[in-house]
Amino acid sequence: MENLHQTGMPDLEALRHEALFAGALDPMSLRFQVVEYDKSSGEVLSVPCENLGFREAIETTAGLIEKRRHSHFCLQPVGFIQ
Repeated sequence: MENLHQTGMPDLEALRHEALFAGALDPMSLRFQVVEYDKSSGEVLSVPCENLGFREAIETTAGLIEKRRHSHFCLQPVGFIQ
């Protein structure tokens, strides 16, 4: 992640603006699940979190990346905040 604060956490506003600039929906209006993949095989290992807001999903994923270096993580949208 290119947009890191000094604390190692991503700059959420910068990520949001990048998504909007690219023509995506506002990620703050979506709910996400975090999906864990094995780096070597690409196999789905788990869905450690479901139904998180953008901020929660990014923060959770940043923590998982530190703990599980053998994995890749993907945020998948699962719904809209109403």
